[in-house]
Amino acid sequence: MVKRASPLQIYKLLDRSNCQSCGRKTCMEFVTDLLERRVKLEDCPENHLPAKKRQQIQDLIAPPQSPLEFGKGDRMVTIGGEEAFHRHDLTFFNQTAIAVEVYDEMPDLMDVVKYLDGFAVFRIGENLTLDAIAIRCTSNNPEMYAKTVKLVADAVKIPLILCSFNIEILSAAVAQIKDKKPLLYAATKENWKEIGKLAGENNLPVVCFSTNTDELVSIAQSLETMGVKNIALDPGTMIGPGYSSATLNKLMQIRYSAIRDGSALTKYPTIGVPASIWAIEKPKSDDDFFAVQYKEALAAVMMLSVDVSMVIIHSGRTKEDVWMPLALMTYRQNIFTDPRIYPRVDAGFFKVGNPNRKSPIFMTSNYRMTKIPVEQDIKDSHIDAWLLVVDTEGLGIEAGVAGGQLSSDKIAEAVKEFKVFDAVDHRVLVIPGMAARLSGAIEDDANCYVVVGPGDSSGLQKYMEKEWDLDKYMKEYNER
Repeated sequence: MVKRASPLQIYKLLDRSNCQSCGRKTCMEFVTDLLERRVKLEDCPENHLPAKKRQQIQDLIAPPQSPLEFGKGDRMVTIGGEEAFHRHDLTFFNQTAIAVEVYDEMPDLMDVVKYLDGFAVFRIGENLTLDAIAIRCTSNNPEMYAKTVKLVADAVKIPLILCSFNIEILSAAVAQIKDKKPLLYAATKENWKEIGKLAGENNLPVVCFSTNTDELVSIAQSLETMGVKNIALDPGTMIGPGYSSATLNKLMQIRYSAIRDGSALTKYPTIGVPASIWAIEKPKSDDDFFAVQYKEALAAVMMLSVDVSMVIIHSGRTKEDVWMPLALMTYRQNIFTDPRIYPRVDAGFFKVGNPNRKSPIFMTSNYRMTKIPVEQDIKDSHIDAWLLVVDTEGLGIEAGVAGGQLSSDKIAEAVKEFKVFDAVDHRVLVIPGMAARLSGAIEDDANCYVVVGPGDSSGLQKYMEKEWDLDKYMKEYNER
């Protein structure tokens, strides 16, 4: 992996005045956040950082894989820009973008693009969305394509990818929506000069395409000499026995060369197109259709696994094949969780639904992927309840109990701090099954009656229907 700049290297280039103009208390805090991409170099004002030193810092923090931005506004997409080949080496900063392809002759095109634009699923505290729509030109008619692209651009906010090897077609579309900053797909050995001129004049990013890696790199270098700086590489996607591994190897070799060796020849984001299987295998029956869809899904998952910068898929245009983008977005969310930190939420005492003074109190940890699913399971079970979230330093229940981050005294402290039993007319606390061994100690430390709930929060509805008996619990508590 290319050696990362140290905070001290950058700190020495600052005036170290701690002026706080950047929104940070000290220059060292600014440097730390700069390396973690929580602030930008532009946040340091010009009067505190001369141009020469600014450029020196820019050169130090530039990632070995260049970033590429397309689209505008809140939904602008950034791909590439990575510093680590493996997530555990550092972290991945820009998640793999997922784009769905459509075409200009599609009968229900406007309904489809509006569906894709609004597609969102809330999972584990995040709103998961698609990142782009790739519009292919199948009409081979510049006027029709340009008109279609304009209609789509006016109807949606999601970034667009303009797909054609024909410069006339791309030029017509760019004339209509260049202010939306679409991504041009693609420059080839036949059209790179024209594409380069079009991209340069309109300050647009470009994807280079070739199944020959040397030729692909040559096209990218040629575009860069023309002044095109925002470039991505598509080495071609072939799916099937022998082909899938070759495709994956090419994508990995490009990333490896950039991130490990720091090669300027391969420093660009990579693009994979699992959708290409539909051009090769044309299904004739439902069984064929699902077989092709399955192969496309496998290819997309493989590409996500090796941090390909963007994938373009065919499936996912309708509610009938919604499983495809859902599976990819869920898998992507898991991959791009920063491995260097435990994702945590705030500890506290929360209402779920409309609890009253006889409602149950459930306890959980402040590990994000524990607290949020527990809360969601309570909501989905239509249980009005209170939720006590204990600070376990971001660990889940089982790990917290094993490591001591979740203990009876910590739970007792949380009960006292958040005045838990002031909100109800009972002293009953429901703890997760994985914390069962703490039950006796919790009763002593927190002066309460502990009920061991299900091992998984998905069982809460069944538990409440068959086992919850507040009068019984309070009777036993009072008889102790």
